Amino acid sequence: MRGLNKIQKIILWVGILLFIAITLYPPWIAVAYPPDYSVSQSIGYGIFMRPPHSPLGYESYVVINYGRLLLQWAGLSVLAGIFMWLFRTK
Repeated sequence: MRGLNKIQKIILWVGILLFIAITLYPPWIAVAYPPDYSVSQSIGYGIFMRPPHSPLGYESYVVINYGRLLLQWAGLSVLAGIFMWLFRTK
């Protein structure tokens, strides 16, 4: 097995940096549990250590939207893999 060429190394490092950025700036959802039902609302992105405020009122909280975060990680991994494969040396 040969090593990575220059373009593949760049793709790998860009992928790693994007992975870190996605992780540090994750998607958030606001969740509230009024009597008899639950409400969740996507509230966008925010810095990991300072989540955005919930627009749903006093008795609500915000959590990371792990489903969307995992989809973003998977999409980034697939795209980086495709580009690394496209720029392989033959």
